[in-house]
Amino acid sequence: MTQPTARLAAILVAVDHSPESLYALDLAAAIGSPQQATLTVVHVRPHATALGLAPAGAVEYAQAEDEIDALVAADAAAHLAEYPGTWSVAIRSGHVGHELLAAAGEAGADLIVLGHRSHGTVHDAILGSVASSTVHHATLSVLVAVPPR
Repeated sequence: MTQPTARLAAILVAVDHSPESLYALDLAAAIGSPQQATLTVVHVRPHATALGLAPAGAVEYAQAEDEIDALVAADAAAHLAEYPGTWSVAIRSGHVGHELLAAAGEAGADLIVLGHRSHGTVHDAILGSVASSTVHHATLSVLVAVPPR
């Protein structure tokens, strides 16, 4: 009996300019390179209202997110300069976990790669985490990349 061969044609990677997400980006590129998988780099902007920000704070938040969007695009260009396959950057807004899953479906992704920065067991249990939400609701493989310490 022969084993099926896994083929990763499309990989979605979540990036927010954090060191953990850049580690995930590098890992996704390493995984996708041999097959020249299409990489979709996604940054999700949580809605300011979901964070409980007042209108003045929401304006500052939007400006900060604009800066992060630009940094994510620059990160992708720098980290994927030698990538042999095609890649793109997508900016979305909403609940991070839901938006990552929606983007993965739209991209036809075979794998989602995201970094994880634990804030501690209690904090993660109370507030949840993007990694946990994505893993529990995904209908495709999810790799949670934890950088070496």
